[in-house]
Amino acid sequence: MHFDIHSHFLSPDFVKHLTGRSSMPRAVQEGGQYFIDCAPALRMGAGPRIMDMDAKLKDLETMDVDISVLSHGVPGPEVLDVDEADYWAQRINDHLAGLIESYPNKFLGWGTIGFGDPQRSVAEVDRCINELGFKGIQLYSNIGGRVVDSPEFWPVYQRVAELGVPMNLHPTIPINMNGMDSRSLISGLGFMYDTSLATIRLFDSGVFDQLPTLKFILPHVGGVLPYIRGRVERQRENKKTVAEYFDMIYFDTVSYNFESLELCYRWIGPERLLYGTDHPFTEPTRFIADMVERLECTPEELEMVFHGNAERLLRIA
Repeated sequence: MHFDIHSHFLSPDFVKHLTGRSSMPRAVQEGGQYFIDCAPALRMGAGPRIMDMDAKLKDLETMDVDISVLSHGVPGPEVLDVDEADYWAQRINDHLAGLIESYPNKFLGWGTIGFGDPQRSVAEVDRCINELGFKGIQLYSNIGGRVVDSPEFWPVYQRVAELGVPMNLHPTIPINMNGMDSRSLISGLGFMYDTSLATIRLFDSGVFDQLPTLKFILPHVGGVLPYIRGRVERQRENKKTVAEYFDMIYFDTVSYNFESLELCYRWIGPERLLYGTDHPFTEPTRFIADMVERLECTPEELEMVFHGNAERLLRIA
């Protein structure tokens, strides 16, 4: 069984809403398809593979994916103004709940939070988990340009920890855009840096010390952190090591290079590695699954990566 922890959808109504904006993010329609200008050099397609679940399922069948946990793609509603952000988070979550109901045994959900008003944000966490039945909450790597360890966001993290569900990190438009003047630089490098920065800031802020039961997923085989681990460790003073914090979190397999996946696997082992594809931002093939099968692990460990770890983390019987 292949249980995909990292797969995307977009709310069509949210995309249409972005067409009315004078500033970014702003959606445009060209040749019968929507595109979203997220940043001056970052245009994201909003085609059938991310908005039409029948088209998505055709890809997933080709990829041998049995079930996917859906998260909203970039941009999320947190980039909007306070009230607007919270309103559209609710609308996006309602849309996702409808998708899950319409396609039984195919999709599960990560809840989206607007992070506009703190009380409304905490209430939406509760609604996502207790009413809509989602399996966790998505956290973008910065929240409307604010760092994720800002104190106003901690009540959300506390509630997520209390509910015992995971928080799934995902990149968004990077805080630092200096020198990033092409899509390849932003999505290829900037996204990875932004999630890595967010993770280290959460470590340093004490979030995981104050909320030791908080379950956290770092995507894309750890961003840049596995490669600069030694340098990061040398600069730390009177804090836990990166390795100690990494023992507390999970990683997914989204990678386009076997050696990168292998390095992450050798660092963390099979118990906290989760199968993910990043569909539809990968081609509809078994490329990532084939790389996972090349790892030096037992058949039992392979089953853990492909579905067992996710089932345990998401509390699926």
